Amino acid sequence: MDPVSLIISALTAGAVAALQETAGTAIKDAYQGLVSLLQKKNSKDPKAKAVLEGHAKDPNTWQKPLEKSIQESGAAEDKEILLAAQKLIELMQSQKSLPKYDVKIEGDVQGFVQGDNAKVTMNFNKPERKTKKKK
Repeated sequence: MDPVSLIISALTAGAVAALQETAGTAIKDAYQGLVSLLQKKNSKDPKAKAVLEGHAKDPNTWQKPLEKSIQESGAAEDKEILLAAQKLIELMQSQKSLPKYDVKIEGDVQGFVQGDNAKVTMNFNKPERKTKKKK
């Protein structure tokens, strides 16, 4: 996983987990630690701080601006930030707080199945049956 994706994944999963009562203190602390490091990195850029805060409230809407902010600020090259993001992901995986599947769909999809042991039949653009005409 590239550094920007690592940070985004950790922030997104951490934001969701931090809102849940079932998330452990270690996960909440690790998430806050990562956010604090990013805020410190962007302390002189109010726009970047606003993007980080927006992402915490609505990750889907703020993902692209956050990616840009991480690249421009140099956070993707900051070893301390990368270690904090990796630690958060590892904590969440160890506590099974991360979703099992990480799916990103772009474009048109006719059918999609996700999960273990799924039994699905999908028929798309089923050809018409030709019947013989009686004369």
